Amino acid sequence: MNTDQQAIEIRPLAAEDSPELRRLAERDTAELPLHPVLGGIVAGRLVAAHSLATDQSIADPFRRTAEIRSLLARRARELREGGSDRRLLGRVWRGLGSFGGRRATAPARAR
Repeated sequence: MNTDQQAIEIRPLAAEDSPELRRLAERDTAELPLHPVLGGIVAGRLVAAHSLATDQSIADPFRRTAEIRSLLARRARELREGGSDRRLLGRVWRGLGSFGGRRATAPARAR
């Protein structure tokens, strides 16, 4: 399967994504990333994930995911650095109250 020809969805992962995130971490033989987490989804399947809290990323080792991981890291940087997207990041942090995964505390705002 070639992801170059398929749409890549990038979105914050939520509680209902927990089983897929656990599956991905197991495949990558990695620990679950701290939340909030952005996910890279191809053809309805989570193939990569990136922690906004720690910059840790995990990915399916049996798929080509370098480009997806790069996109996730770029989007995470955009969310942390600025503008109106900063409000979106705040909503993502607040929306994690019901999430059952490992969760980081929200970073203090730069003054």
